[in-house]
Amino acid sequence: MIDSKNATLPAGQICPFFQPILSLQSMSVIGHESLGREIVGGEVRSLGAFFHDPAIPEPIQIATDRKLRQIAFAKAVREGYGGLLFVNLKPSWIYRSYRETGRLPTLELLTQYGLPAGRVVVEITEESFSGKLKELLEIVDIYRQHGCLLAVDDVGSGFSSLDRIAMFRPDIIKMDLKILRKGVTHDGYRALLRSFSIIAEQMGGSLLVEGVENVLDLKNAMAAGARYVQGYLFSEAKRDFLPEHEYTALLNEQMDRYGKESYASYLKLMAAEHRLKELADRTAVMAAVREPDHLAGELIHEVPENTLRIYLCRGDGIQVSCNFERGEDGAWTRNEEYRGSNWLWRPYFIPTIIHMQKQRSGILSQAYADLATAKPIQSYSCPVGTDLYLFVDLLIR
Repeated sequence: MIDSKNATLPAGQICPFFQPILSLQSMSVIGHESLGREIVGGEVRSLGAFFHDPAIPEPIQIATDRKLRQIAFAKAVREGYGGLLFVNLKPSWIYRSYRETGRLPTLELLTQYGLPAGRVVVEITEESFSGKLKELLEIVDIYRQHGCLLAVDDVGSGFSSLDRIAMFRPDIIKMDLKILRKGVTHDGYRALLRSFSIIAEQMGGSLLVEGVENVLDLKNAMAAGARYVQGYLFSEAKRDFLPEHEYTALLNEQMDRYGKESYASYLKLMAAEHRLKELADRTAVMAAVREPDHLAGELIHEVPENTLRIYLCRGDGIQVSCNFERGEDGAWTRNEEYRGSNWLWRPYFIPTIIHMQKQRSGILSQAYADLATAKPIQSYSCPVGTDLYLFVDLLIR
Protein backbone atom coordinates (compact mmCIF):
# COMPACT_ATOMS: atom_id res chain seq x y z
CA MET A 1 0.00 0.00 0.00
CA ILE A 2 0.98 3.65 -0.33
CA ASP A 3 2.76 4.69 2.85
CA SER A 4 2.55 8.47 3.18
CA LYS A 5 3.94 8.44 6.72
CA ASN A 6 7.21 6.90 5.61
CA ALA A 7 7.12 8.92 2.40
CA THR A 8 8.19 6.08 0.14
CA LEU A 9 7.31 5.02 -3.34
CA PRO A 10 4.17 2.89 -3.63
CA ALA A 11 4.90 -0.50 -2.13
CA GLY A 12 3.11 -2.45 -4.84
CA GLN A 13 3.90 -2.78 -8.50
CA ILE A 14 3.23 0.47 -10.30
CA CYS A 15 2.21 0.49 -13.94
CA PRO A 16 0.25 2.62 -16.38
CA PHE A 17 -3.25 1.58 -17.36
CA PHE A 18 -4.84 2.96 -20.51
CA GLN A 19 -8.37 4.30 -20.98
CA PRO A 20 -9.51 4.50 -24.61
CA ILE A 21 -10.48 7.78 -26.25
CA LEU A 22 -12.89 7.53 -29.17
CA SER A 23 -13.51 9.74 -32.17
CA LEU A 24 -17.13 10.37 -33.14
CA GLN A 25 -15.81 11.36 -36.55
CA SER A 26 -14.10 8.06 -37.39
CA MET A 27 -16.14 6.02 -34.86
CA SER A 28 -12.96 4.36 -33.65
CA VAL A 29 -10.45 4.33 -30.81
CA ILE A 30 -7.94 7.04 -31.70
CA GLY A 31 -5.95 7.15 -28.50
CA HIS A 32 -5.55 6.19 -24.83
CA GLU A 33 -4.98 8.21 -21.69
CA SER A 34 -2.18 6.86 -19.51
CA LEU A 35 -3.31 6.61 -15.87
CA GLY A 36 -1.21 5.48 -12.88
CA ARG A 37 -2.12 2.27 -11.08
CA GLU A 38 -0.69 0.24 -8.19
CA ILE A 39 -1.10 -3.53 -8.03
CA VAL A 40 -1.04 -5.08 -4.56
CA GLY A 41 -1.87 -8.75 -4.13
CA GLY A 42 -3.61 -8.83 -7.48
CA GLU A 43 -5.79 -5.81 -6.59
CA VAL A 44 -5.56 -2.80 -8.91
CA ARG A 45 -5.74 0.60 -7.24
CA SER A 46 -5.68 4.10 -8.65
CA LEU A 47 -2.70 6.28 -7.81
CA GLY A 48 -4.87 9.39 -7.81
CA ALA A 49 -4.84 9.65 -4.03
CA PHE A 50 -1.05 9.22 -4.00
CA PHE A 51 -0.50 12.14 -6.37
CA HIS A 52 -2.86 14.40 -4.39
CA ASP A 53 -1.62 13.50 -0.92
CA PRO A 54 0.17 16.56 0.55
CA ALA A 55 1.93 14.29 3.09
CA ILE A 56 3.95 12.64 0.33
CA PRO A 57 7.00 14.68 -0.68
CA GLU A 58 6.73 16.08 -4.17
CA PRO A 59 10.05 14.58 -5.38
CA ILE A 60 8.64 11.10 -4.68
CA GLN A 61 5.44 11.89 -6.56
CA ILE A 62 7.45 13.24 -9.49
CA ALA A 63 9.72 10.17 -9.54
CA THR A 64 6.69 7.90 -9.59
CA ASP A 65 5.04 9.93 -12.34
CA ARG A 66 8.13 9.76 -14.54
CA LYS A 67 8.50 6.02 -13.96
CA LEU A 68 4.92 5.49 -15.11
CA ARG A 69 5.54 7.59 -18.21
CA GLN A 70 8.72 5.68 -18.98
CA ILE A 71 6.85 2.37 -18.81
CA ALA A 72 4.02 3.73 -20.98
CA PHE A 73 6.39 5.00 -23.68
CA ALA A 74 8.39 1.79 -23.69
CA LYS A 75 5.20 -0.27 -24.03
CA ALA A 76 3.89 1.87 -26.90
CA VAL A 77 7.13 1.48 -28.86
CA ARG A 78 7.56 -2.21 -28.04
CA GLU A 79 4.02 -3.07 -29.18
CA GLY A 80 4.03 -0.79 -32.21
CA TYR A 81 1.09 1.19 -30.86
CA GLY A 82 0.05 3.71 -33.53
CA GLY A 83 -2.62 5.78 -31.73
CA LEU A 84 -2.39 8.91 -29.65
CA LEU A 85 -1.05 8.67 -26.11
CA PHE A 86 -2.44 11.22 -23.63
CA VAL A 87 -0.12 11.98 -20.69
CA ASN A 88 -0.91 14.25 -17.72
CA LEU A 89 1.57 16.93 -16.69
CA LYS A 90 1.15 19.23 -13.69
CA PRO A 91 1.96 22.84 -14.59
CA SER A 92 3.94 23.44 -11.40
CA TRP A 93 6.14 20.38 -11.99
CA ILE A 94 7.19 21.20 -15.54
CA TYR A 95 7.56 24.88 -14.63
CA ARG A 96 9.88 24.16 -11.71
CA SER A 97 11.83 21.47 -13.55
CA TYR A 98 12.59 23.67 -16.53
CA ARG A 99 13.48 26.72 -14.45
CA GLU A 100 15.87 24.72 -12.25
CA THR A 101 17.43 22.38 -14.80
CA GLY A 102 16.48 23.58 -18.28
CA ARG A 103 15.23 20.04 -18.97
CA LEU A 104 11.85 18.58 -19.87
CA PRO A 105 12.09 14.87 -18.98
CA THR A 106 9.04 13.89 -21.03
CA LEU A 107 10.70 15.13 -24.23
CA GLU A 108 13.88 13.32 -23.24
CA LEU A 109 11.91 10.09 -22.84
CA LEU A 110 10.41 10.52 -26.31
CA THR A 111 13.91 10.77 -27.74
CA GLN A 112 15.15 7.86 -25.64
CA TYR A 113 12.43 5.48 -26.83
CA GLY A 114 12.02 6.85 -30.34
CA LEU A 115 8.34 7.64 -29.86
CA PRO A 116 7.13 10.27 -32.38
CA ALA A 117 6.14 13.46 -30.55
CA GLY A 118 3.14 13.86 -32.88
CA ARG A 119 1.53 10.82 -31.23
CA VAL A 120 1.71 12.33 -27.74
CA VAL A 121 -0.94 14.62 -26.30
CA VAL A 122 0.31 16.61 -23.33
CA GLU A 123 -2.58 17.22 -20.92
CA ILE A 124 -2.10 20.25 -18.72
CA THR A 125 -3.94 19.11 -15.60
CA GLU A 126 -6.08 21.11 -13.19
CA GLU A 127 -4.28 22.48 -10.16
CA SER A 128 -3.49 25.72 -8.42
CA PHE A 129 -0.54 27.39 -10.14
CA SER A 130 1.32 30.30 -8.54
CA GLY A 131 4.16 30.80 -11.02
CA LYS A 132 4.46 33.25 -13.88
CA LEU A 133 1.93 32.32 -16.55
CA LYS A 134 3.97 33.89 -19.36
CA GLU A 135 6.94 31.68 -18.49
CA LEU A 136 4.70 28.62 -18.24
CA LEU A 137 3.32 29.37 -21.70
CA GLU A 138 6.86 29.55 -23.11
CA ILE A 139 7.65 26.17 -21.56
CA VAL A 140 4.44 24.58 -22.87
CA ASP A 141 5.26 25.93 -26.33
CA ILE A 142 8.46 23.86 -26.28
CA TYR A 143 6.35 20.69 -26.25
CA ARG A 144 4.34 22.03 -29.16
CA GLN A 145 7.49 23.00 -31.09
CA HIS A 146 8.70 19.41 -30.77
CA GLY A 147 5.43 18.21 -32.32
CA CYS A 148 3.34 17.26 -29.28
CA LEU A 149 -0.36 18.06 -29.25
CA LEU A 150 -1.71 20.04 -26.32
CA ALA A 151 -4.86 19.43 -24.26
CA VAL A 152 -6.31 21.41 -21.37
CA ASP A 153 -7.88 19.10 -18.80
CA ASP A 154 -10.90 19.58 -16.51
CA VAL A 155 -12.11 22.75 -18.22
CA GLY A 156 -14.31 24.85 -15.97
CA SER A 157 -12.60 24.03 -12.69
CA GLY A 158 -9.71 25.67 -10.87
CA PHE A 159 -6.73 26.49 -13.06
CA SER A 160 -8.55 25.18 -16.15
CA SER A 161 -10.39 28.45 -16.64
CA LEU A 162 -11.15 30.41 -19.77
CA ASP A 163 -8.04 32.58 -19.47
CA ARG A 164 -5.86 29.47 -19.55
CA ILE A 165 -7.65 28.19 -22.64
CA ALA A 166 -7.12 31.52 -24.39
CA MET A 167 -3.47 31.56 -23.36
CA PHE A 168 -2.57 28.00 -24.39
CA ARG A 169 -4.83 27.68 -27.47
CA PRO A 170 -4.95 23.90 -27.00
CA ASP A 171 -5.60 21.37 -29.74
CA ILE A 172 -8.06 19.60 -27.45
CA ILE A 173 -10.29 20.96 -24.68
CA LYS A 174 -11.30 18.28 -22.18
CA MET A 175 -14.48 18.66 -20.15
CA ASP A 176 -15.41 16.07 -17.54
CA LEU A 177 -19.13 15.39 -17.19
CA LYS A 178 -18.50 14.51 -13.55
CA ILE A 179 -18.00 18.22 -12.91
CA LEU A 180 -21.53 18.79 -14.20
CA ARG A 181 -22.99 15.49 -13.04
CA LYS A 182 -25.73 16.95 -10.84
CA GLY A 183 -27.27 18.82 -13.71
CA VAL A 184 -26.03 17.14 -16.85
CA THR A 185 -29.59 16.63 -18.13
CA HIS A 186 -30.49 20.28 -17.46
CA ASP A 187 -30.72 22.57 -20.49
CA GLY A 188 -28.34 25.08 -18.94
CA TYR A 189 -25.57 22.51 -18.55
CA ARG A 190 -26.05 21.25 -22.09
CA ALA A 191 -25.71 24.85 -23.23
CA LEU A 192 -22.48 25.12 -21.22
CA LEU A 193 -21.12 22.02 -22.92
CA ARG A 194 -22.00 23.45 -26.31
CA SER A 195 -20.31 26.75 -25.44
CA PHE A 196 -16.98 24.98 -24.87
CA SER A 197 -17.33 23.24 -28.22
CA ILE A 198 -17.79 26.64 -29.86
CA ILE A 199 -14.73 27.97 -28.02
CA ALA A 200 -12.70 24.99 -29.24
CA GLU A 201 -13.88 25.55 -32.83
CA GLN A 202 -13.02 29.25 -32.70
CA MET A 203 -9.49 28.36 -31.57
CA GLY A 204 -9.02 25.61 -34.12
CA GLY A 205 -9.31 22.83 -31.54
CA SER A 206 -11.71 20.04 -30.63
CA LEU A 207 -13.87 19.21 -27.61
CA LEU A 208 -13.26 15.95 -25.76
CA VAL A 209 -16.00 14.99 -23.30
CA GLU A 210 -14.86 12.54 -20.63
CA GLY A 211 -16.90 10.88 -17.92
CA VAL A 212 -19.30 9.41 -20.50
CA GLU A 213 -20.89 6.64 -18.43
CA ASN A 214 -24.16 5.90 -20.25
CA VAL A 215 -26.01 6.43 -23.50
CA LEU A 216 -27.58 9.68 -22.27
CA ASP A 217 -24.11 11.07 -21.55
CA LEU A 218 -23.06 10.11 -25.07
CA LYS A 219 -26.13 11.80 -26.55
CA ASN A 220 -25.40 14.99 -24.61
CA ALA A 221 -21.80 14.90 -25.81
CA MET A 222 -22.97 14.54 -29.41
CA ALA A 223 -25.45 17.39 -29.03
CA ALA A 224 -22.70 19.55 -27.53
CA GLY A 225 -20.50 19.09 -30.58
CA ALA A 226 -17.88 16.84 -29.00
CA ARG A 227 -15.42 15.35 -31.45
CA TYR A 228 -13.98 12.89 -28.93
CA VAL A 229 -15.47 10.96 -26.00
CA GLN A 230 -14.06 8.94 -23.11
CA GLY A 231 -15.64 7.05 -20.22
CA TYR A 232 -16.96 3.88 -18.64
CA LEU A 233 -19.67 3.47 -21.28
CA PHE A 234 -16.82 2.17 -23.38
CA SER A 235 -14.16 0.99 -20.94
CA GLU A 236 -12.36 1.69 -17.71
CA ALA A 237 -8.58 2.01 -17.85
CA LYS A 238 -6.97 -1.33 -18.72
CA ARG A 239 -3.45 -2.66 -18.80
CA ASP A 240 -3.37 -3.04 -22.58
CA PHE A 241 -4.21 -0.84 -25.54
CA LEU A 242 -7.57 -1.65 -27.12
CA PRO A 243 -8.08 -2.33 -30.84
CA GLU A 244 -9.05 0.60 -33.07
CA HIS A 245 -12.51 -0.76 -33.92
CA GLU A 246 -13.39 -2.18 -30.50
CA TYR A 247 -16.45 0.08 -30.16
CA THR A 248 -17.24 0.94 -33.78
CA ALA A 249 -20.47 -1.09 -33.75
CA LEU A 250 -21.68 0.66 -30.57
CA LEU A 251 -20.86 4.09 -31.94
CA ASN A 252 -22.47 3.28 -35.28
CA GLU A 253 -25.68 2.29 -33.52
CA GLN A 254 -25.78 5.35 -31.27
CA MET A 255 -24.76 7.79 -34.02
CA ASP A 256 -27.49 6.38 -36.27
CA ARG A 257 -30.10 6.78 -33.53
CA TYR A 258 -28.94 10.30 -32.72
CA GLY A 259 -28.96 11.21 -36.42
CA LYS A 260 -32.53 10.00 -36.91
CA GLU A 261 -33.76 11.88 -33.83
CA SER A 262 -31.96 15.06 -34.91
CA TYR A 263 -33.27 14.87 -38.48
CA ALA A 264 -36.82 14.41 -37.18
CA SER A 265 -36.41 17.42 -34.90
CA TYR A 266 -35.09 19.66 -37.64
CA LEU A 267 -37.74 18.52 -40.11
CA LYS A 268 -40.31 19.76 -37.62
CA LEU A 269 -38.49 23.08 -37.47
CA MET A 270 -38.44 23.32 -41.25
CA ALA A 271 -42.18 22.66 -41.32
CA ALA A 272 -42.63 25.41 -38.74
CA GLU A 273 -40.48 27.74 -40.85
CA HIS A 274 -42.62 27.05 -43.93
CA ARG A 275 -45.76 27.82 -41.98
CA LEU A 276 -44.22 31.02 -40.62
CA LYS A 277 -43.27 32.16 -44.13
CA GLU A 278 -46.88 31.81 -45.22
CA LEU A 279 -47.96 33.64 -42.09
CA ALA A 280 -45.45 36.44 -42.73
CA ASP A 281 -46.88 37.10 -46.20
CA ARG A 282 -50.32 37.72 -44.69
CA THR A 283 -48.88 39.63 -41.74
CA ALA A 284 -47.12 42.18 -43.96
CA VAL A 285 -50.53 43.43 -45.09
CA MET A 286 -51.91 43.35 -41.54
CA ALA A 287 -48.96 45.34 -40.17
CA ALA A 288 -49.93 48.48 -42.03
CA VAL A 289 -53.14 48.92 -40.03
CA ARG A 290 -52.32 47.44 -36.61
CA GLU A 291 -50.20 48.41 -33.62
CA PRO A 292 -47.29 46.02 -32.83
CA ASP A 293 -48.95 44.52 -29.73
CA HIS A 294 -52.25 44.08 -31.54
CA LEU A 295 -50.50 42.43 -34.45
CA ALA A 296 -48.46 40.07 -32.23
CA GLY A 297 -51.57 39.26 -30.17
CA GLU A 298 -53.36 38.04 -33.28
CA LEU A 299 -50.40 36.00 -34.48
CA ILE A 300 -50.12 33.87 -31.33
CA HIS A 301 -53.09 31.83 -32.54
CA GLU A 302 -51.32 30.90 -35.78
CA VAL A 303 -47.71 30.19 -34.80
CA PRO A 304 -46.40 26.59 -34.46
CA GLU A 305 -46.99 24.69 -31.23
CA ASN A 306 -43.28 24.75 -30.31
CA THR A 307 -43.24 28.56 -30.22
CA LEU A 308 -41.78 29.90 -26.99
CA ARG A 309 -42.36 33.63 -27.61
CA ILE A 310 -42.98 36.23 -30.30
CA TYR A 311 -42.20 39.95 -30.44
CA LEU A 312 -41.56 42.74 -32.96
CA CYS A 313 -38.53 44.99 -33.45
CA ARG A 314 -37.48 47.90 -35.61
CA GLY A 315 -34.37 47.75 -37.77
CA ASP A 316 -32.46 49.90 -35.28
CA GLY A 317 -32.69 47.09 -32.72
CA ILE A 318 -35.48 48.52 -30.55
CA GLN A 319 -38.21 46.09 -29.51
CA VAL A 320 -41.54 47.85 -30.10
CA SER A 321 -43.88 45.19 -28.72
CA CYS A 322 -44.09 43.33 -25.47
CA ASN A 323 -43.13 39.66 -25.38
CA PHE A 324 -45.97 37.22 -25.93
CA GLU A 325 -44.79 34.10 -24.09
CA ARG A 326 -46.20 30.59 -24.02
CA GLY A 327 -46.09 28.77 -20.69
CA GLU A 328 -45.68 25.07 -19.96
CA ASP A 329 -49.48 24.73 -19.94
CA GLY A 330 -49.73 26.29 -23.41
CA ALA A 331 -51.31 29.51 -22.16
CA TRP A 332 -50.04 32.83 -23.52
CA THR A 333 -49.06 35.78 -21.33
CA ARG A 334 -47.81 39.30 -22.04
CA ASN A 335 -44.43 40.36 -20.65
CA GLU A 336 -43.73 44.10 -20.74
CA GLU A 337 -40.17 43.76 -19.42
CA TYR A 338 -38.45 43.76 -22.80
CA ARG A 339 -40.41 46.52 -24.55
CA GLY A 340 -37.90 49.19 -25.54
CA SER A 341 -34.91 46.80 -25.30
CA ASN A 342 -32.12 47.33 -27.81
CA TRP A 343 -30.96 44.02 -29.36
CA LEU A 344 -28.14 45.42 -31.49
CA TRP A 345 -25.66 43.91 -29.01
CA ARG A 346 -26.67 40.39 -30.05
CA PRO A 347 -24.14 39.21 -32.68
CA TYR A 348 -26.84 37.80 -34.94
CA PHE A 349 -29.09 40.89 -35.04
CA ILE A 350 -27.47 43.18 -37.62
CA PRO A 351 -26.65 40.39 -40.15
CA THR A 352 -30.22 39.12 -39.78
CA ILE A 353 -31.74 42.56 -40.38
CA ILE A 354 -29.52 43.15 -43.43
CA HIS A 355 -30.53 39.78 -44.87
CA MET A 356 -34.22 40.57 -44.41
CA GLN A 357 -33.83 44.06 -45.91
CA LYS A 358 -32.02 42.78 -48.98
CA GLN A 359 -33.94 39.55 -49.55
CA ARG A 360 -37.32 40.63 -48.15
CA SER A 361 -37.66 37.12 -46.79
CA GLY A 362 -37.48 35.34 -43.46
CA ILE A 363 -34.49 33.57 -41.97
CA LEU A 364 -34.05 30.77 -39.42
CA SER A 365 -31.13 31.18 -36.99
CA GLN A 366 -28.65 28.60 -35.79
CA ALA A 367 -29.48 26.81 -32.55
CA TYR A 368 -28.52 28.64 -29.36
CA ALA A 369 -29.46 28.74 -25.67
CA ASP A 370 -32.34 31.02 -24.74
CA LEU A 371 -31.35 33.86 -22.39
CA ALA A 372 -34.36 33.48 -20.09
CA THR A 373 -34.81 29.70 -19.95
CA ALA A 374 -31.44 28.28 -21.15
CA LYS A 375 -33.46 25.96 -23.40
CA PRO A 376 -32.13 25.22 -26.89
CA ILE A 377 -34.01 27.35 -29.44
CA GLN A 378 -33.89 28.76 -32.93
CA SER A 379 -35.33 32.10 -33.92
CA TYR A 380 -37.32 32.72 -37.09
CA SER A 381 -37.44 36.36 -38.17
CA CYS A 382 -39.15 38.03 -41.10
CA PRO A 383 -40.07 41.51 -42.33
CA VAL A 384 -43.75 42.35 -41.74
CA GLY A 385 -43.89 45.98 -42.80
CA THR A 386 -41.81 49.10 -43.27
CA ASP A 387 -38.92 48.80 -40.80
CA LEU A 388 -40.85 46.25 -38.72
CA TYR A 389 -39.64 42.71 -38.10
CA LEU A 390 -41.29 39.73 -36.46
CA PHE A 391 -39.19 37.42 -34.24
CA VAL A 392 -40.48 33.97 -33.29
CA ASP A 393 -38.45 31.87 -30.83
CA LEU A 394 -38.93 28.14 -31.45
CA LEU A 395 -38.07 25.39 -28.97
CA ILE A 396 -35.89 22.59 -30.33
CA ARG A 397 -37.40 19.30 -29.23
